[in-house]
Amino acid sequence: MKAVIHIGMPKAGSSAIQDFLGHNAGRLAARGVRLARFDPAFGSQYELPVSALLGAGDSVTEAFAQRTLGFSSLADQRAYAARYARFLSEQRAQWGNDDLFIASSEHLYAWLIKPAQIAALERFLAQHFSAVCYILYLRPNDEYLTSSYSEAIRRGATHDFDTHFTRQLGDNPWRLLRHWLAVVGRERLVVRRLVPQYLESGDLFSDFCAQAGIEREGLEPVPRANPSLTLEQIARRRWLNRFLPVQGRDGRPSRLYRLALALAERRRPQPGTRLELSAEQLALLKRKRRWSDKQIRSHFFPDEPRLFPRD
Repeated sequence: MKAVIHIGMPKAGSSAIQDFLGHNAGRLAARGVRLARFDPAFGSQYELPVSALLGAGDSVTEAFAQRTLGFSSLADQRAYAARYARFLSEQRAQWGNDDLFIASSEHLYAWLIKPAQIAALERFLAQHFSAVCYILYLRPNDEYLTSSYSEAIRRGATHDFDTHFTRQLGDNPWRLLRHWLAVVGRERLVVRRLVPQYLESGDLFSDFCAQAGIEREGLEPVPRANPSLTLEQIARRRWLNRFLPVQGRDGRPSRLYRLALALAERRRPQPGTRLELSAEQLALLKRKRRWSDKQIRSHFFPDEPRLFPRD
């Protein structure tokens, strides 16, 4: 049985893909496409990166994720991974060898930062599937930076965008992508660009279906998921984040926070202003990412003059 694993990147349409798959789960199952989400409450399938980290002798260290998943100890993580391994084995026993398993988790790309961790994922999946390929979407650097700042604010951050820009400036997609390339190989790693002119029919869902080998016809689209915050929304949340936690102690979204946010949004509705990089920031980002973009282009798009249209 074959498997297609969508590994992200974060802030590159992952939530939209997960919502699309979940919304069409019944239609996909009728075609022999299996999702088998361990915890349907989440879009991202945390079970895969957790299993890979533990398989490499590591663990989940991000506090936000620990609270979200209810982990208070390493034993909790091991028990979680053991339950998932049993769950997947039981599900796999009910499927036919001509079926297709599809999973999606942007946390695979975000958390598996060492070759040994990616290799552990490979070993885990090889226990259940005869062939595995991976799909990754890249987003233009400037769009990723603004979207990732929006996500940080959603998670409770209070710092300004200039601080976020400085922190993220030295990072680049090639730093992690090269590890995936080294472990799984070029033939099993599909890299796509989240720009309409590069997508099948100019549409993310059509493009994902084409890469995964799924017939697009008959599958319903879903509304855009997890849109970036406007400048006005960011300002309100930054202020609120100083006084209230986004998460409760149980890892669930705080009811008090949601109530306070709803009141703030209702009392001060404003038209949305898009967060964009300044001309100076954009120029600096292009210089910093030039080598990374060149490496990605040479390995995955060698016949094209640029990685993204605005480069």
